[in-house]
Amino acid sequence: MNAIDDQKRKDAIKGLINIVILEGIVLMLVVAVFLSTQSMIFLIGGIMGSTLIFAPMILRWSKAHGAAMKPNSDNNAN
Repeated sequence: MNAIDDQKRKDAIKGLINIVILEGIVLMLVVAVFLSTQSMIFLIGGIMGSTLIFAPMILRWSKAHGAAMKPNSDNNAN
């Protein structure tokens, strides 16, 4: 793997980690609201809202960085 491919892979992983951390924070907030209100509607709405927000982000990430995450065929040769 050359340096350019390695840098693209690092950028792709960094972007994915940022999305996952942000989603984790949002889900922790959803759970905190649920625990403070004990209302199941907040939990369900928060999870659905989080999915509506982050699913397109992950799809965009996969379109933009999917090629960088595929293994190189030269590295798979025996």
